[in-house]
Amino acid sequence: MTLWTVLTDVSMMAGLLLLGQLLRAKLKIFQKLLIPPALIAGIFALVLGPNGWGILPFSKSLSTYASVLIVIVFAAMPIGDKPSKEAKSGPAIGGMFFNITGVAVLQYAVGMFLTVYVLDLFFKNLNPGFGLMMATGFYGGHGTAAAVGQTYESLGWDEASALGYTTATVGLVGGIISGVAIINWGARKGYTHYVTSPKDLPLSMKTGLVQPMDQQASTKATISTICMDPMAFHLGLVLVPSLFGYMLSKALIPVIGVEIPAFCTALLFGFIVNAVMNKTHSDKYIDRGSISRISGTSTDFLMVSGIGSLQLGIVVKYAVPLIVVCAAGFLTNWLWFHIVGKHSSPKDWFERNMMVWGHACGVAATGVMLQRICDPELKSRGIEDSGISDLINRPIIVGLQVIPPVLMTTMAAAGPHIVTWVCFAIVAVMGIVAYACKWWNPKSKVQTYSQSDVGKVEKMPISRNDQGKAA
Repeated sequence: MTLWTVLTDVSMMAGLLLLGQLLRAKLKIFQKLLIPPALIAGIFALVLGPNGWGILPFSKSLSTYASVLIVIVFAAMPIGDKPSKEAKSGPAIGGMFFNITGVAVLQYAVGMFLTVYVLDLFFKNLNPGFGLMMATGFYGGHGTAAAVGQTYESLGWDEASALGYTTATVGLVGGIISGVAIINWGARKGYTHYVTSPKDLPLSMKTGLVQPMDQQASTKATISTICMDPMAFHLGLVLVPSLFGYMLSKALIPVIGVEIPAFCTALLFGFIVNAVMNKTHSDKYIDRGSISRISGTSTDFLMVSGIGSLQLGIVVKYAVPLIVVCAAGFLTNWLWFHIVGKHSSPKDWFERNMMVWGHACGVAATGVMLQRICDPELKSRGIEDSGISDLINRPIIVGLQVIPPVLMTTMAAAGPHIVTWVCFAIVAVMGIVAYACKWWNPKSKVQTYSQSDVGKVEKMPISRNDQGKAA
């Protein structure tokens, strides 16, 4: 393994990402299903790579890239993130927090319940950690699959990564396809406030290519290029806590006897860097857009390496339990959509709930895409409020990624039962608090809109250029 090996692997993944974007731009089927190019690239890496036909000469370390990239993703999370006090205390934040956090914890609870009390009756010697795969893949996505897989790998279960990537892929694809179907259903029921049909999507969202007249800068220069390239500056802000996180993770092993995943310690140092920048009033030189580009790029390459390194033998071995868990995941999300989602937002509940649906099935980016389909001008504040909720619930979610694997490994008999019922208890307590604080009102009337109302108010604008090209 040399630096040239790394360059070769990364270059091939980059080429597959370009191929994925080309296919997204040219093939109607990918446009209709809104399949991300990174997912297409990952499938090509799987089919053409060492676990498939062996045409692409990826190194044996292909699966390791995901473990490294997830450290960068977590280190970038806090840097430059500074929501205002007004945003944190908004009346809709509580409802969104319960909505988006409760469904995540419920996925852990349902997945564990199915594994410990149902699947274990039919599949002997099923690792209790399999119960974490629903939430790992669905709410967490490929990044969390890499994180949990890394944790379990250090604890002696090497199959977790492949299972997590599988559920993440199923959740991502299924979340997009089912999300578009739900938006169509919501439009027919009169639940959508801003659009009448997903067919009105602008061409740029279908192909992924933004026309020159609509292109906008995604970053801004906070450092003079004469002195230093701004992206190099922001890479430093992310890579330094990534390195410190890795070093601390390794240093703690002989001290506590257990390896704390590097992504957790990198997140800790990310918070430290952000706090120092805020305290020294240097935060004005942080461009959140640049940090997001670093995190987003890492996530795209993570998806390619994660899917490309899937061991199909493990997927086949766990085929039936995977089908059961994935089906239960979609059913859990759908029931939550109706029981909680409908009654946790005082306004624009459907648009805000599509953000939650996408997040609960795939990743936050899926939720953003689905919300933009039914709320193209982002007037419902689903993205902003979910982002703030994610910031608040991060200790809970990271704790669920780290503590259950360690607990179930060290307490083989009681650990799985404890994790299951503690997760159910957390959801119950959150529901009681949400009801008492009026964040969730299960008796509220669901607001609907007539087609004429939607046509008059804020219908999605489509340029003549887009209309002509769509035709």
